[in-house]
Amino acid sequence: MRSHLIWIFSVIVVLSVGGCAHQRNAFDSKIIYLHVSDWGGASADPRYNRIQDEIMAEWNRRHPNIRIVPEHIPGSSAYVSKVLTEFVAGIPPDVMQLDDASAASFIDNNTLVDLTPFIQKEHFNLLRYYPNVLDIARRGKRLYALPSDFTPMMMYYNKKFFREAGLHYPRDGWTWNDFLHDAQKLTVWPKGAYQPTRYGFLAENWMPGWIVWIWQNGGDVLSPNGQTASGYMDSPATIQAVRFFADLEKNHLAPNLSASQAQGEDPFASGLVAMTISGHWDLVPLRASETISMNNVGVVGLPQNKRQVTVIYESGYAITKGCKHPHAAWEYVKFMCGDYVQKMKAKLGIGISAIKSVAESYRNSNPLEPEFLDNIKYGIAPWGTRVENYDVIEDIGTEMMDEVLIGHVPTERALKTATARANAELESNE
Repeated sequence: MRSHLIWIFSVIVVLSVGGCAHQRNAFDSKIIYLHVSDWGGASADPRYNRIQDEIMAEWNRRHPNIRIVPEHIPGSSAYVSKVLTEFVAGIPPDVMQLDDASAASFIDNNTLVDLTPFIQKEHFNLLRYYPNVLDIARRGKRLYALPSDFTPMMMYYNKKFFREAGLHYPRDGWTWNDFLHDAQKLTVWPKGAYQPTRYGFLAENWMPGWIVWIWQNGGDVLSPNGQTASGYMDSPATIQAVRFFADLEKNHLAPNLSASQAQGEDPFASGLVAMTISGHWDLVPLRASETISMNNVGVVGLPQNKRQVTVIYESGYAITKGCKHPHAAWEYVKFMCGDYVQKMKAKLGIGISAIKSVAESYRNSNPLEPEFLDNIKYGIAPWGTRVENYDVIEDIGTEMMDEVLIGHVPTERALKTATARANAELESNE
C-alpha cells in the first residue's frame, strides 16, 4: 500500500501544472485523489495508529470515490517550511493542516480558500464550535479553516508535594502572590546542598509558554494591530512581568536550563519540580509515566495578576487555492473537523475537540478534564495567528530572556533592545 501511495503521489506531481498537485486518475475518471499534508510521522503508540486506521477506513466507506494521498511531515517547523516550499514550487497540497502559529503565513499570503461560500450553501452550523477557537482562522467575514482540536495552557501541579508542604491545592482565580507563596514553600533546599533537590516551578525559556505572564499583567509584546512592538514589548507592564518570571530562576524557585537538562527526563514527572505549565497533550505521557501517579497530578488555570488569561494552541484544516476538486476537499475538511473524527481523536487525549458538544461529552472522562474545559473561556490565540513570521519575534523574545537570565542584562535594557529588533522584523514583513 505504501509503495502504491508513493507511486500515486509521483504521478500527481508529474501531472500537476501550477496550482495544486492532483488530477483525476488517468485510468479511472471516477476516482478523485486529494493530496493532504499534516504534521507527524510514524507513531510508536499502537492505539494512535489503530484510531488513525479506523478514521481512514470510515472515510473510505463514506467516500469511496475520493482517495486520500497523505503527506505526514514530522515537526511543526519542518512542516511549515516544507509546505511553503511546495507552494513556491507550484505543487501545494489540496488540504493542509493549519495550526495557530503558522496561520498568518498562509492566510495573509492568499494561499487558502475562503470556506464561507461552502458554509452558506449548506447552512453549515458554526455555532457548534468554541467561538474563540473558530475565530483563529477568521479574517473579517472570511473563514479559512475549520478547527479540529486545541488546548488552553494550564498549570500542572503535584498534589503529593502540596500535601507534604501543608498547602491547599491551587484553585481557579489564584493570584501571582498565591503562586509565589506556593513556589517558595514547595522548593526544597537541604542545608549545605549546592542547589535545591526540588523546585517550586519549571520556568522554561520558551516564549509561547511565558508570554502568558505578560498578558496576565496587562501587557503585551505587540500593538493590537500587530504592526509595532514599541510601547508594548518595552512597556512597564511587560517589564514587570518579565522580571517576575526571570526572578523565579534567579531566586532558585525554578531550575536553570542546565539543572533541568541534567535530569534527563520530564522534570515534572520525575519530581524535580512541583508545578509546570503545559497543554492537554501532557496527559498522554503522564498517564504512561512510571515516576508519577495520575492520582497525584492536578491542573488549574494559570495564576492571574491584573487579568485571568491563557493562550490557546489549536490546529484545523484548510483548502488551498488552485485545488481542482474543492468540493471533495470540503468534504474532507468537514469530516476531519466533524463529530466522528473528533470523538475518535478525543479518545487519545492529546487535545480537546473544538466541537463544544464533543468536548463536553468527555467532561467526566478523567478528573482533570473539567478544569481544562472551564478555562477555555479565558483563552486567546497566539500572535502567530495574525502576524506573519511571528516565530522570528519569538526567537527574539527567547534571546532577550537568555540575556536576562544568563547574561545578567537588566530587564528594561534587554526589552528595549528586543523591541528595536522586533520592529525591524515587522517592517520587513510590510
